[in-house]
Amino acid sequence: MNMEIWKKAVAAAMCVVFLLTGCGIQITGKKQPMPGEAVVNVPKKPQERVREVSYTLWNAYWNLDGVEQQTEELSAHVKNVNFFAAYFDQDDKVFIPQATTDFYHAHRQSYREKGWDCYLTVVNDQKGEDGSTALKSTQLLYRLLGEEASYTAHAQSLVALAKSQGYDGIDIDYENIRKDETLWKYFMAFIGYLYEQCKEKGLHLRVTVETNIDTDKIAWVDGPVYSVMCYNLFGSHSGPGPKADKEFLATVMDKMGCVPGTVDYALANGGFDWGQDGSIVSVTVKQAQELMRTYGVSHETDESGAKRFTYKDEEGVFHEVWYGDQETLEIWMRWLQEGDNWDYSIWRLGE
Repeated sequence: MNMEIWKKAVAAAMCVVFLLTGCGIQITGKKQPMPGEAVVNVPKKPQERVREVSYTLWNAYWNLDGVEQQTEELSAHVKNVNFFAAYFDQDDKVFIPQATTDFYHAHRQSYREKGWDCYLTVVNDQKGEDGSTALKSTQLLYRLLGEEASYTAHAQSLVALAKSQGYDGIDIDYENIRKDETLWKYFMAFIGYLYEQCKEKGLHLRVTVETNIDTDKIAWVDGPVYSVMCYNLFGSHSGPGPKADKEFLATVMDKMGCVPGTVDYALANGGFDWGQDGSIVSVTVKQAQELMRTYGVSHETDESGAKRFTYKDEEGVFHEVWYGDQETLEIWMRWLQEGDNWDYSIWRLGE
């Protein structure tokens, strides 16, 4: 065979090999796909189903400005609306502020048409005869819950109040129990009875709890939805910092692992303004934005997801502000989703 014929034969053979390997047919050994090349006849791993997030929104009777617009902006994921809040008079009787009642009656029909449930939030605040208010009173809780006769009567009064106003459920937000094991025992006995009363009367029950508790020492009642407050990592009790960060949220998720049923994670917008003079003032998102405009400064986004900025006021006092907006909350939600948590409450609506 002369050289020219030999070259043509080799070229033809190489062409056949190229065509066969290009079609995915193995000549010798196992075919190694080129980078980016699809592997034929290998079944794809089914994509994991992504759960839909759900929001429970709190609105507070003392500041309802902007609530309607904010509710509309979040409406695609809203499941429940909590009306904040019923509390107690000087005789330990629960009552609802008129502003809450008016707002509820103005919107309950449209909320129901959207398929949202309306909850009456009840807090352990008490108004005195002189107009003063005792916030998060554990003394009140001991009186209401310390004996079976008192906690059953209290539960029945809450159910009757919620039913008379047309609410779909009750949101119990009794705070400051912390690590008081005796009060937790009373509280859970009350929750167990209240849950049965709610079921009997066709009401839902949510229970809001703080993070500074020993979850493994509590005899949790199976049935209610428990909403844990994932904020106040930094606040009026501390120096400057975010309301939450990834490590804090991971710790909360770990603590709530022993709680039965679905756990709802409550996140808070807004933040605090820490002054070098020792002042600490809570700020809403709107107030934080107004401060930036007033002093001509801009925020930076911290690795925690929170926004941060500094300014010097007219008196020459240096201030550091940390706050969270909806973008911040969505960052925190993504971290919670890593633990397969998709139900969130937002504290709070309003300017």
